[in-house]
Amino acid sequence: MSNREVEALARQIAGLRLATPEQIDDVRSGEALADTEEFLRVMERKGYLTPFQTAKLRRGEKDGYFLGKYRLLYRISTGSFGRVFRADDPSTGKVYAVKVLRNRWSNNPRTIELFEREARVGMSLKHPNIVSILEVDRDAASRQHYIVMEFVEGGTLKEILAIRKKLRDAEALRLLDDAASGLEYAFLQGVTHRDIKLTNILVSSSRQAKLVDFGLAGVCAADGGEGELVDRSVDYAGLEQATGVPPGDVRSDIYFLGCVLYEMLSGRSPLIQTKDKRERMKRERFENVLPLSPDEIVAPRSVFDLVERMMSLDPKRRFQNPSQLLDALREARAEVSMEIPIDQIVKEEDAARLLLVQSNERLKKAMEDKFKEKGYVVESVTRAGGALEIFQQRPADVIVVDVGALGMPGVHCLQQLLKEARKMRRQCSALVLLSEKQESWAGKFPTSSSMAVLVRPVTLGVLTQKLLDMVPPIKL
Repeated sequence: MSNREVEALARQIAGLRLATPEQIDDVRSGEALADTEEFLRVMERKGYLTPFQTAKLRRGEKDGYFLGKYRLLYRISTGSFGRVFRADDPSTGKVYAVKVLRNRWSNNPRTIELFEREARVGMSLKHPNIVSILEVDRDAASRQHYIVMEFVEGGTLKEILAIRKKLRDAEALRLLDDAASGLEYAFLQGVTHRDIKLTNILVSSSRQAKLVDFGLAGVCAADGGEGELVDRSVDYAGLEQATGVPPGDVRSDIYFLGCVLYEMLSGRSPLIQTKDKRERMKRERFENVLPLSPDEIVAPRSVFDLVERMMSLDPKRRFQNPSQLLDALREARAEVSMEIPIDQIVKEEDAARLLLVQSNERLKKAMEDKFKEKGYVVESVTRAGGALEIFQQRPADVIVVDVGALGMPGVHCLQQLLKEARKMRRQCSALVLLSEKQESWAGKFPTSSSMAVLVRPVTLGVLTQKLLDMVPPIKL
């Protein structure tokens, strides 16, 4: 493999605006590169390219890296309606979520009209518990329609429950309060959600719940009959058919928000899960919900009553609007708080905050999940340049930096953060990860009880135990 091929690939990456000339030079000057494959591996390890981008480069693809001015970094999720990508604006470094309309819907003018109209409705909703829609556009090169949204560092409620299995009553009600607050605000603007489910509730790294995909639920089924229904509308259609309410009735949103609370508390879905659309439309599916049992959930009676009323099959017995729901919900939260012994009440600000600087997306996700599971409040960034601003706004108790992935920018980032901590007179610990080739860099970091340096190979379990030894979390 000649250096010419590496040079050609480097020019291609620069021409595609996937990395800066400085980043490319950093890799070419700092490493002995045998071939293009090694070049891509190092670019990915240093965080200059993502696995999504390198996979496309290996396939020889020349486009699909940008939508408008937004550089696609990796795919977050996919569904029948569209795909969602993490993206950034290279000129500012700011991160966004970009939803791309699937090609199967892109040739239908009516669907496109609805997509754009509903996106603009979403743009009018400005509330801390609703993910902001910032822009809707069509890419000039690919002709793909896309929506640009606020990016929420964290995960979906479904991802959290996959790890945690179920939540304590106080935590479940707090997240429900966030979601219901967003629902109330939208209802007062004349908008209902039409697709409340675990994957459409995001939980940020500061543990704030946000509703996503407002108003887009009706788009897919707008032109077709049963054959055109997709996952996002079948459950609502089944409930509406069973209860005789029209589409857009906010009480349907309240019912499915009750399903979310049921699953947060019990760890299981109240509705039989099936991909068969006919089965999902049957009235019996909603009639055969097993009530929550005090044997499986420790909570006051008011919590059980809340779930039962939200999920009543008779819409007249449900809360008639989100404001009524919030009143009852907050009464239940007050009762739950009264039942917690005073020595077990821990405020969120008393929990250990952790700032993770990790450019490898797969490692970042695994580390975030593990640290959160142990009780830390986690915020993370993929680029060293964004860490200082977050630290200034929300100072951390411990910083974890993967210098092995970031290279020298990771060292400078940590030095900057520790300097800021001293300026704030805040005690802050740090844990550094180095690659095998960087073992000699260990001397760059001061030796103290608040600083630990680990050299790969190291398991996530060993890393987490070191973190627990340095800064024990306070579980909420």
